[in-house]
Amino acid sequence: MSARLVVLLGLGLCSCPTVELAVQCRDGRVDGAETDLDCGGGCSGCAAGLLCLADGDCASGVCSLNRCAAPSCDDGVLNGGEQAVDCGGSCPACGAACVRDADCSAGVCFDGRCGPGPCGPPLRVCGAACVDPRVDRFHCGGCGQPCPQDQSCVGGSCVPACLGGTQACGPACVDVGSDPLHCGSCARACGAGELCVGGMCFPRCGPGQLDCGGVCVAVDRDPLHCGGCGRPCAPGAGCLGGQCVAGCVPPLLACDGGCVDPRFDPDNCGGCGGVCPPVPRAQAACTPAGCTASVCDPGFADCDAGVGDGCEVELAVDPVNCGACGHACFGQDSCLLGRCCGPLPPGTYQTTCSGCEACDGVLRCMCDDAAQNPKATSIPLGPPCSPGYTNCDGVLLCDGC
Repeated sequence: MSARLVVLLGLGLCSCPTVELAVQCRDGRVDGAETDLDCGGGCSGCAAGLLCLADGDCASGVCSLNRCAAPSCDDGVLNGGEQAVDCGGSCPACGAACVRDADCSAGVCFDGRCGPGPCGPPLRVCGAACVDPRVDRFHCGGCGQPCPQDQSCVGGSCVPACLGGTQACGPACVDVGSDPLHCGSCARACGAGELCVGGMCFPRCGPGQLDCGGVCVAVDRDPLHCGGCGRPCAPGAGCLGGQCVAGCVPPLLACDGGCVDPRFDPDNCGGCGGVCPPVPRAQAACTPAGCTASVCDPGFADCDAGVGDGCEVELAVDPVNCGACGHACFGQDSCLLGRCCGPLPPGTYQTTCSGCEACDGVLRCMCDDAAQNPKATSIPLGPPCSPGYTNCDGVLLCDGC
């Protein structure tokens, strides 16, 4: 400070507000008209996140909800590295005028300019609203692309509106509980000759049996299908080990004019006329030790090894034997189509992922990548993630990308 200024101050002839403000703006205190520490209210602009009362209090020129905002490409202020207001530099090229979304190589057309628009992905602006083109039946796959009245929008494509417990798998509605091509889920097909029951695949016939015209037969001892389907033995002959034998050669017995094997014939178990009693949810069977149950009906199992109650467990829904004997569901999980499934864990992934399920300790989803192409991804369910699971460019991760 000059000697003349000191004299004037000493004489009380100069209040010098400019000098006082300059001192306040670097005194390490919030005083005077400042809105935060040594910034705002006539001092230099405050950094992003600091307190403000007006746009002029902020270095970015934008005060939102009493906090200084960081520079952005749609704040209407020339700040950051832009070449002009909201364009150039790291923002969209200046002069990128548009009339419709198709005019833009990236983003959407909003207020006559190409840019990200006011909706975060995967949403987009259609008219005056933000819509999800993956599921919005009036804007399916893009703005102004409605689905027919009898269809819904799935994954950005119009598919038949599925009723009666069915779900859309491609262009068709299927029952994943019984369709062998989509058993339990759209992407799961049963093997050749297998049945789909309760969303699980089961062999049509038991061990040692063949499917002969829709009927399961034991070709090792059936005289009508001896050694293979449609290979009958001569009248009066028996079938032993898949080979036709003349007469009733031991261990075969002559019963009702034919040869039977009392070791395995449920109608002549242990001797002629020894009919095995019916077994709940299974076919009766004969063994050298006596009558028992054969292979359980598809979807059922004998988990207590008791012949009297047959195959007492329905694997698709039993929480103690879910999908297999002894596979129990715990906590909030329930047995769904033979799998222990629970509520979806928290996380932002649910806004960009679809078809999610938390079953048998694994979180599985179809998640959109950066180009909004759905990708199948999964991650083990472990200790709680905080804040939760995240979709990172089509891959599920825990606690952010």
